[in-house]
Amino acid sequence: MEAPNLHLNLLRDTEKMSSSPVRLRVMLPILALLLCVGCAIWWAILFMQMMLLRGQLASVRADLDGKKSAHAAILAEMAKVRDLQAELDQLKAYDRGRRQYGPLLAYLAEAMPTNMQLTAITIPEPPPQMLSNPKNPKVPPLLGPTNTTEAVSLRITGRTVKAAPVTALIETLAGDNFKEWLVIDKTGAAARQSPRVHSFRQEARAQDNGSRLLAFDVEYRCRERRFEK
Repeated sequence: MEAPNLHLNLLRDTEKMSSSPVRLRVMLPILALLLCVGCAIWWAILFMQMMLLRGQLASVRADLDGKKSAHAAILAEMAKVRDLQAELDQLKAYDRGRRQYGPLLAYLAEAMPTNMQLTAITIPEPPPQMLSNPKNPKVPPLLGPTNTTEAVSLRITGRTVKAAPVTALIETLAGDNFKEWLVIDKTGAAARQSPRVHSFRQEARAQDNGSRLLAFDVEYRCRERRFEK
């Protein structure tokens, strides 16, 4: 009698292996290689993105530099326009402050008594305008005075035989024909009184007939010049 074949499995569970065993020493290099390849691809993607961003940044900077130049040119033109407009406004203010004294002199010639001799009719120049800053001379001077009014006066000097013609002339200049130019204020302070008699006296030198003429000096305050825009 034949005995059956016995198959004994004497392997432990820890010693059992599959038909195609995968060793750890083989898997580790493969995993490391795959990891390196993935990192390389990732760094390549980042590098490409960085290059694209650098290109975009360079383009934006170039565009910004060009716009900065254009912006600076625009600001310079705007500043030039403001300066020219300020000059134009100042000239308009001077033009509105201009007063014409031709009609005044024409009325004065008609009102002048025949027995009176005029020696001078003057409009004293206003004081010089202080347009520069004495504390900081490097600052550009102003285009015009900061005050909007300027005092003007009319001074009449002459000679006459007696005082009556001078009195008559003063009364005539207080009439309606001259109120557009002259300010009549006999009750004001001495510095502002108009007309203001500076002198009315006999001349030291006598005439051929032995008589002495009366010299007079009268000043009128004119309407102020107003520099309004």
